[in-house]
Amino acid sequence: MILWPQPDGSTLATPQPAHAVMAGALMANLAERPEPFSHVVNAAVQHDVAWQGWEQAPQFDASTGLPRAFNAVPGFQHVPMWENGVRLALANWGLWAGLLVLRHGSHIYRMGILRDPSPESTAALLGYIARESVWGAEIMQKLGVTEEQVAPLSLNLAMVDAIALGLCWGKQSFPCGGPTLTRVSPFHAVLDPWPLAVPEFTVSCEALRLRGPYADAEAMRAALADAPRETLSFRLTPA
Repeated sequence: MILWPQPDGSTLATPQPAHAVMAGALMANLAERPEPFSHVVNAAVQHDVAWQGWEQAPQFDASTGLPRAFNAVPGFQHVPMWENGVRLALANWGLWAGLLVLRHGSHIYRMGILRDPSPESTAALLGYIARESVWGAEIMQKLGVTEEQVAPLSLNLAMVDAIALGLCWGKQSFPCGGPTLTRVSPFHAVLDPWPLAVPEFTVSCEALRLRGPYADAEAMRAALADAPRETLSFRLTPA
């Protein structure tokens, strides 16, 4: 989950696949239209398919009394989960979705998003990156496309993912692989430079409002079951 602490002591918790819906909406409205359009937009919507099972029963973080934050999941757990997500994408949406989800895994691992520096997790991340290059080459061969064609699409996915993440994470300023997101108010941010084809844009997703911290996993899961759901709508404008 993406956790955004609120001034009243509550936490807005956004499931990863929910924020991915925002990434898809952004991808569909880029100034430089991605091609093949429907496949790339769908890959953005589905890029966090690996998290779907996890979000049904989030791990408890005893240090916070909340669900474990997405970037606190150790690499040795994250890698097999992500590889299963790639397989799900390939099975359900095809080669383009599988390829872009596969490559996005290497991107987030190289970015150092995950906080666990243990040797076991580091080895897992490096192993994934090595396997991704081989696996990705096989998928590109099946698609009949080249690195020159795919690399810009991977960068676009990384950008829209970062924008959606920065919004749901409550970041005041967040680099997004090209544009920088700067918050004007909780639900209004500017992007500079402006990457979209429209003069301004609103993206939305659903989050849970948690009143923790909770004493243990059982209390947390009971709270998740009853947590009110809220639609988060973010207005984006040029600087």
